[in-house]
Amino acid sequence: MFKYDLKYLYKYFIAGVLATLLHYIILFSLHNGLNIDILLATTMGALAGAVLNYFINYFYTFDSQRTHIIAGSSFILITCIGLAINAIVVSLVFYLLALSAITAQVSATLITFAWNYQANRRWTY
Repeated sequence: MFKYDLKYLYKYFIAGVLATLLHYIILFSLHNGLNIDILLATTMGALAGAVLNYFINYFYTFDSQRTHIIAGSSFILITCIGLAINAIVVSLVFYLLALSAITAQVSATLITFAWNYQANRRWTY
């Protein structure tokens, strides 16, 4: 059972790295390059990363047999909660603690990853 979970966690981690890379590219291009507020920039990056993440996890990580209507509906709900977690953590770290944008986003990524993995593993795929 533990080995089975590690296989999924490893694949989920790879998918997450790719989605996070896209998220960070968009976030820092918008925030640093175009001076867009960090909350809007991170949300736009997270949405793009979420779309990529859904398809990688659907076809590669979990090889889901569920319809996209069923899996996608669960994924959207979980993603919305993840977006809220991301925005709250980024806001707290960036605005309240006055730490850097990268520190804020890395903190948010770690917390959101834990939520997303557990929720998607149980309810989406």
